[in-house]
Amino acid sequence: MLCTSLVYAQPGESRSGTGVITGAVYDSTSQSPVEYANIVLYTVEDSSQVTGTITDSTGQFRLTGVSTGEFYLDIRFIGFKDRRLPGVQVESRGESVSLGEIWMSPSVLNSEGVVVEGERPTMEYKIDRKVIDVSSAQTSISGDAVDILENVPSIRVDIEGNVSLRGSQSFTVLIDGKSTPLDGTQALQQIPASSIETIEIITNPSVKYDPDGTAGIINVVLKDKQYAGSSGMIDLDVGIDNKYSGDALYQYKNGKYTITASADYGRRYYDGNRRERRQTTYQESTTHIRSTGSSVRGRNGGDGRLSLEYNINEGNKLTLQGRYGNWGFGSESEQVYREWTGDVRDDMTRYTSTEEFSRDGVFYSLSANYLHQFNQDGHEITAEFEHDVWDGSGESMNKRMNSDGDAVSGQRSVEEGPSRDYELEVEYVYPHGENRKFEAGYEAETDNGDESTEQYQYSTEQNEFIFQPEYSYTTVSARTTQSVFSLYSGEIHQFGYQLGVRGEYTYRNITHPDSGDYFNIDRWDYFPSLHFSYSFPGSQQLMASYSRRIERPRSWWLEPFLTWEDAYTVRRGNPSLVPEYVDSYEMGFQTRFGQGVFNIEAYYRNTNNKIERIRSVYAENVTLQTIDNVGQDFSFGTEFNFRYNILSAWDMNLMGDVYRYRVRGSLEDESFDRESYNWSTRLSNTIDLTETWRIQLDGRYQSPTVSSQGREEDYFRADLSVRKEFFNEKLAATLQVRDLFDTVTRERRSTGAGFTSYSYRDREAPIVMLNLQLNINNYEQQRGPGAGGGQGGMGPGGF
Repeated sequence: MLCTSLVYAQPGESRSGTGVITGAVYDSTSQSPVEYANIVLYTVEDSSQVTGTITDSTGQFRLTGVSTGEFYLDIRFIGFKDRRLPGVQVESRGESVSLGEIWMSPSVLNSEGVVVEGERPTMEYKIDRKVIDVSSAQTSISGDAVDILENVPSIRVDIEGNVSLRGSQSFTVLIDGKSTPLDGTQALQQIPASSIETIEIITNPSVKYDPDGTAGIINVVLKDKQYAGSSGMIDLDVGIDNKYSGDALYQYKNGKYTITASADYGRRYYDGNRRERRQTTYQESTTHIRSTGSSVRGRNGGDGRLSLEYNINEGNKLTLQGRYGNWGFGSESEQVYREWTGDVRDDMTRYTSTEEFSRDGVFYSLSANYLHQFNQDGHEITAEFEHDVWDGSGESMNKRMNSDGDAVSGQRSVEEGPSRDYELEVEYVYPHGENRKFEAGYEAETDNGDESTEQYQYSTEQNEFIFQPEYSYTTVSARTTQSVFSLYSGEIHQFGYQLGVRGEYTYRNITHPDSGDYFNIDRWDYFPSLHFSYSFPGSQQLMASYSRRIERPRSWWLEPFLTWEDAYTVRRGNPSLVPEYVDSYEMGFQTRFGQGVFNIEAYYRNTNNKIERIRSVYAENVTLQTIDNVGQDFSFGTEFNFRYNILSAWDMNLMGDVYRYRVRGSLEDESFDRESYNWSTRLSNTIDLTETWRIQLDGRYQSPTVSSQGREEDYFRADLSVRKEFFNEKLAATLQVRDLFDTVTRERRSTGAGFTSYSYRDREAPIVMLNLQLNINNYEQQRGPGAGGGQGGMGPGGF
């Protein structure tokens, strides 16, 4: 999928020729690939070093720019005997020499254990993605994927756990490259941080990926050690105020098959405070509402995963996977209200409102993947089938109580219904000549759903909620999408390129059996992508890319029915919505100097048919929430990442994102144009006090930002963690204190025709958690290049 560029571990190497030497390194005992093995090429004439690299995650390596001559190759990696391959010859310019499979034997030492310290960089930049190393996020190890993403400059997470990628909540979440039945934020909240290997942020995906999600893709890569025999890991987390979670992973691998099983469960609820002010004008009468109170909100749930990878024979592999889980989230609050009309408060009404919200369900996913590799290196075809089912329900209820504690009014809403998804993908890869590759694929997906919505009104006479048929309805939706794509990638000396296009046909039918109404979408869309890279001497690389993506209206966005969310808010969809399209441009550069690494990335995003939630006055004291295409928005900004080893035991990592956001369009037939300069930054300091004691202190700041009708204020947050390792890293204990100074809040202001509103929320802090992690057998923390200061070279396809 990637067009790759090679950055050498040693700058200044000879690149005068055009010969290519390839191969793959494997463990002779476990038959698994050896990642990060050092590959160095020497001349036979004077034993001078010509070039070098390291193996990638599949054990493969590639040496380019080799002149003609006779050479020998040295392969080294900790824990294995050194290998030397003599008689490597490049006889003509442009020749490609394949060394095939190279087997390394583990070395056995009769001595005390030796610990080799070193970690991967916190964040790596590759040609089309940023890769976050979760093992370095010590302050978030007891959290979930959302907590990890709070440390990424392009991500914004509010106090309720809602995730935005470069200012947009329109993104796609993948788990190990596969779709999930849950929506983006829900899926991220379900994944324990301790079970994650890396998180990939793909803001300009190639056409190989589905184009849904205008902001891009967040791919969560779960832990999966490729060691022979049995290995595993157990994590337990416990915190104050009845917060706890746990997860476990077990893996068995031999030369023929690999079995992986994992399970997790967690419960996290947080106390908080709320304040709101609202003013509405309806039929020349102005109503004021003030409220204060407390709330409890959070989530719980877990899932189990099982996979079997079977190597049928050389060149054929079958992988079967299954996942089952349940999840739930909700909130409870009690608010004291004051309400009056006009400017005089003599007729002020005081009352109490209780609110409850919950949403839960079960989901499962089944998939089968078949891989066939042809004789030629890299020539392969893959077929995959996946079936996802989601069955959930939600309920919201509020009651208005007088001073005597009697209920005088209330609303109750119930939503439920299953969703079923079937997906088939076929992908073909054909290497074409030297350093070139052609890829093509077909994808078909069918998504069916049935959802019922029921509304109830509280009756003081009957002292119960009474069904309201005029606000209750059923929705049946079906969507079929068929896609074809093709990619062509290659290298010309230091220049790498990847060109692709995707064509996609979508048919969607939404029916309301109660009324007989239906809405259809029947359209073709085209999505190109371009990626380029250029490698400079001295471990420097420049990258540029372009992609086009889409945000399709969700089913409930198109429903033209009123749904009461509480006593003061009703919701209605908009059947005239059209898809949102984004054109995204990026350019990035990385350089190394001494003990430091510096990355910088500039981006520009232009969104057409911008979809936003809109508020307006519906009735006295009541606002209507709907959704509309408001116009266009523009984001132009820069992200940077600076990592430096101040001392041998002190690692500093500074990240930041600075961008200008502008949204323009029309609301209620009136034009608007709003803009803001937004920025966020995170400073992380990791200090190794001893070989087994480590402390990490993180601080982050998020600036204010605007939308078509409002503004969200800034906040600052600090986290602290202390980690202690026992029994030669088999057991580790991490004490975390999140939101150390209790500074995280959510403060919003909105203004529109006939209304103004202000809301403030905070959450209990500091949050204290203790994490215990037990590694079984050889399940150890992955070590890689860049140990201590990032001095090692990086493999093909990245910096």
